[in-house]
Amino acid sequence: MGLVDPVVILGTMLRDPKPLFLPTEFNSSRRDYIPREPGGAFAGFQPKLTFAVSELALSLGSAVAVPNSPAEALRGDPPDAPFIGFGRADPVMEPLGPRGAYVEIVETGTGRTVFGKAMDDAHPPSSSVPWQPMEFIAAVDVSGLIGPVVPTTRSGVPEVDAYFARYLAETLRVGQRFAPGFYRITVGP
Repeated sequence: MGLVDPVVILGTMLRDPKPLFLPTEFNSSRRDYIPREPGGAFAGFQPKLTFAVSELALSLGSAVAVPNSPAEALRGDPPDAPFIGFGRADPVMEPLGPRGAYVEIVETGTGRTVFGKAMDDAHPPSSSVPWQPMEFIAAVDVSGLIGPVVPTTRSGVPEVDAYFARYLAETLRVGQRFAPGFYRITVGP
């Protein structure tokens, strides 16, 4: 029984559970693809022109030289070159007045800003190192502050941190000024 029947093999191949979208010798054939010459895809069609070639007339002006800078481009702008002075004068800047710090207080529960003001009476200790903005957390009860304000982000200068912790409790009186709750206090230069 070493012989294999070709009819059985053909029947087995027809009942093969492979998906039918895959190519087999029964559902597809190989065709040799011969690419056309470039530009030959429309060689069999005659052109149908809407306009005659002789009617196409383009009137282009002469070439224009490009200026080297925007100021040169605006120099010849009529009338009387209205933009010639832009960017050629230094603005007069008034120096800002000195200020001690800017304090912003936000309720932590709602995220609502309850206080924001430049504090001119705050005079942190001067140091050769500039201090960075800092943050404090304050817990307020009906009787006032519950303990000292707690720094969460420091300024980088310990004397400035200590000064503003005292300033918020004693001068700004956070415990007496606000309703009971927790507050995030940001102090910036």
